[in-house]
Amino acid sequence: MLNLKNLMKSSLLVLVFSVAAFSQGSIKGIISDSLSSEPLAGANIFIHETSYGSATDIDGYYRVTSIPEGSYILEVAYIGYKPKQMAIEINEDENLTINFEVAPDVIEGEVISITAQAEGQIAAINQQINSSTIVNIVSEEKIKELPDANAAEAIGRLPGVSLIRAGGEANKVVLRGMKDKFTAITIDGVRVPATDQNGRGVDLSMISQSSLAGIELAKAVTPDKDGDALAGSIDMISKKAPKIREVRTNFKGNYNDLMESTSQYDLSVHYGERFFDDILGVQMAGNLEKKIRSNEEIHLDDRYESSIPDYRVENFEVEFTNEVRKRNGFSVLFDINTPDDGTIKINNVYGATNRNYLWHFRDYPLDGSDASYNFRQRVQNINTINSSIRGENHLFGHDINWGLSFAESKSEFPFDYQLTFEEGNPLTELPSISSRDYKDIPDALIPFARNDFATADLAWGSFRDQDNYEKERTAYFNVKRNYNLLNNLSGEIKIGAKYKVKGRTNKTAEDFTPYHLEGKWKTNQLRYVDGDTLNIPKDYEGSYFEEWYNAGGGSSISLDHFFSDAKIRDIYGSYNLSPLIIKERLKQWHRLNKNGVDPAGGTNPEKLQLEVWDNPLYRSSDYDISEHVSAFYIMNTLKLGQDLTFISGLRTEHEYNDYKAFYMKGKAGGFPLADSLLFDTTSTAQQTVFLPNFHLAYNATDYLKIRLAAYKALARPDFNMRVDRYIGGRGAILGSDFVAEVGNPSLKTASAWNFEFNTSFYGNNVGLMSVSVFYKEIDNMFHMLNRFGTRGARGDSLRQEFGIGWDKQFDDFNETSYLLSVPYNSKKPTKVWGLEFEHQINFHFLPGYLKNIVLSYNASIVRSETYAFAAKKDSIWDPNPPGFPPGIGAWDFFNSLVERKNKLEGQPEFFGNISLGYDLGGFSGRLSVFYQAEYNQSYSARSYSIRKSFTRIDLALKQQVTDNFALFLNVNNLTDAEEGSFNFNENIRRFNRSERYGATIDFGILGTF
Repeated sequence: MLNLKNLMKSSLLVLVFSVAAFSQGSIKGIISDSLSSEPLAGANIFIHETSYGSATDIDGYYRVTSIPEGSYILEVAYIGYKPKQMAIEINEDENLTINFEVAPDVIEGEVISITAQAEGQIAAINQQINSSTIVNIVSEEKIKELPDANAAEAIGRLPGVSLIRAGGEANKVVLRGMKDKFTAITIDGVRVPATDQNGRGVDLSMISQSSLAGIELAKAVTPDKDGDALAGSIDMISKKAPKIREVRTNFKGNYNDLMESTSQYDLSVHYGERFFDDILGVQMAGNLEKKIRSNEEIHLDDRYESSIPDYRVENFEVEFTNEVRKRNGFSVLFDINTPDDGTIKINNVYGATNRNYLWHFRDYPLDGSDASYNFRQRVQNINTINSSIRGENHLFGHDINWGLSFAESKSEFPFDYQLTFEEGNPLTELPSISSRDYKDIPDALIPFARNDFATADLAWGSFRDQDNYEKERTAYFNVKRNYNLLNNLSGEIKIGAKYKVKGRTNKTAEDFTPYHLEGKWKTNQLRYVDGDTLNIPKDYEGSYFEEWYNAGGGSSISLDHFFSDAKIRDIYGSYNLSPLIIKERLKQWHRLNKNGVDPAGGTNPEKLQLEVWDNPLYRSSDYDISEHVSAFYIMNTLKLGQDLTFISGLRTEHEYNDYKAFYMKGKAGGFPLADSLLFDTTSTAQQTVFLPNFHLAYNATDYLKIRLAAYKALARPDFNMRVDRYIGGRGAILGSDFVAEVGNPSLKTASAWNFEFNTSFYGNNVGLMSVSVFYKEIDNMFHMLNRFGTRGARGDSLRQEFGIGWDKQFDDFNETSYLLSVPYNSKKPTKVWGLEFEHQINFHFLPGYLKNIVLSYNASIVRSETYAFAAKKDSIWDPNPPGFPPGIGAWDFFNSLVERKNKLEGQPEFFGNISLGYDLGGFSGRLSVFYQAEYNQSYSARSYSIRKSFTRIDLALKQQVTDNFALFLNVNNLTDAEEGSFNFNENIRRFNRSERYGATIDFGILGTF
């Protein structure tokens, strides 16, 4: 640490006292399109035969400083446009302002006509090749011309990116096969707070594109970026307000094929303007959205029979989720031009999502168990706020970048109620089956279902609550200074510091009612309100259940009282799901009974027993966390002429975290369980990580660029992994397994060496062809051992293997079997490697109508290996087993802990995009295809789930009607692609789950004023 401090002190001396050995000047200005006057981001501006130069930012602005006195040739280069040169004279301490307008290139005497989609492609290519590191870009022009449904969909068209979907829409990004939690998501460099319950992933579907000026995906991060970007980082960028007032509107209607409904809308508005002689810029954006995100699903449950050996299907399940999502968002951005040619930006971004869905479930059991019907009404609200003030200033020869920010996310379920009905065995004439029948979907069973809803009685009711809250406060300060050694050798040194505090809480609860137990619930029992026991019956008058109550009610209620007629949903056009209940009846039932009291307790408060029971075991994931991260870095950029750039640096991050959670003094089971079973625990964790960083960029020719990178990055565990907790017991359902869930306060942060090689070949006629090769070696990758079955002495040995304490609590299990879950660091390195290929081209050089074609495609091959613990079925002969007569032996079956090499979770080995566009006059069209191979979705101790491969096709059409209005039509999931999963265990692969969302159609109008 001492060496690092000395290094930082030396760097400060260089920054403060560095002076030029000769007189210096600077150049600044804006580079724009000569035809449209729009600024060009990513343009390269440089001085001949020197190392001085820069690339324009998102506003088309450039600034070149520390130029020695003398005469030079200044040149602007932008692919697709003619280069432009100018002779300049730099005098002592002179600051020149030189604006350039560049024109499209000429082929055989004809000026190239840059079409709408080609403009977006060219902008992205220029920003990408002139970046100081390995990036992919979604340009502002691409966003405006044919916008995707949300930011995640737009990012999903880039190489190395696969997507996670919820309700048919992309909401999370998987970069290079690594889960979304390994990617840093920012808005103008300000971190977006996580929206998951326990993980660090971000729901990108909440972010509207209407206020964005571009998206930058960095595959290799530099020392001035957050270190916890093991997979990479995504920055959603805004720019300054335009000089001329601009208003953009976008209104869409929508059609959902699965629900055959047009009851949807999508509206966004963006406004921008400058005031006070261009000093103040104001931008405001808002969006309102209502979308149907329903889905159908089928599912198989099975079990392994060693006597065959094979799997036997036990249950066939059909599901239907009727979901409506509403979103609204608002952003306000002020940018202030300061006298030092700097900028101060004040940005506030708010996003909200409301999910309201009713889940229908029924099964067709083959093992003789009761048929069940489940109905769950859930309402979820997700809110995020990002507020920041940031400055980019130029003082005393230094470039200073500073900021303060506040980010907040909240996820809550104000209503989450589930009812379970049981009918008895539904099969009246079950055909004779063998163990090999019905390995696939047993649709032949459906005609044998009884469907007697009047005999399906209410068995369970559960009301669940979850509140997840996160807030993060950040302050940072960076300072940079250019230096010159020779005309062809110059550079910049940059140092900075950052401090952030993150607070996070997760609170859960479950109340349940065992309706199947006689006497625990009655129609006319007492009602408990505001701490008083009132000797009055529940009031069913005017409710959906009044007729049932007047007819005598009883100790149970049947399913047929929750619908007016038994509507049937034809799942996949083949499998009947019936009945579909009325959600208002479910909600009303909850209101009528949530304050019920067991009449056996009378009115004596000391004997009071609520009809609704609390389940403290459900709170096993509760936590209260405070994370403190301080970071320091030094970074040097050295340029040799215009062809070679070398970046080197070191970043260090120190984290200190406080954790609060719960523990139990012993195992518990059944109900009621008292709240006194749970006790508070506190723990701390701290770690310092050093992250060296090296980047090399070499312009081998005017059309070939080679980049190399070697750097270290880190990944912090999920929020619930490091808490010091112990929860042991089983739920209220009779026969359920005992579980033991523990945290790991000693869990380490994962760190990885990343190695990148990228080569780009580009030109006016070839567009951009890029090949990237990468390799990551990750130490201390964290995993979960999920539900490992053990008991007794073997369980004690297992706990020693993972360093688990809580001896007294585990002794309480004695010889009772339990399922253990614990997080741990892998002792062997995890490796990820792969290859990415990308080609973007427009065919402006072809004759006739062919010149209007725009094509982009990419493909990624990713491989990985990680070592995780699993269970292996084992047995020994026990000559004197407990409970057997003396001399009578038996086989003792148990799980052995084994370490297995697997692929990473969430990592498809191949995925890619093809996008074919065409522009003609005011018309733009794009057909895009996305393919994703299968991947390991999740692991348990004995098996893992494989997500199926799928292909998705989308179509986007737009017609410019006037200069101010355009019509558009988007068809998403054109082929109604299905998604699903397989299970794999005992070297057997079998169907597990399939789901479909249907095609959607968006149609609407765009306005620009």
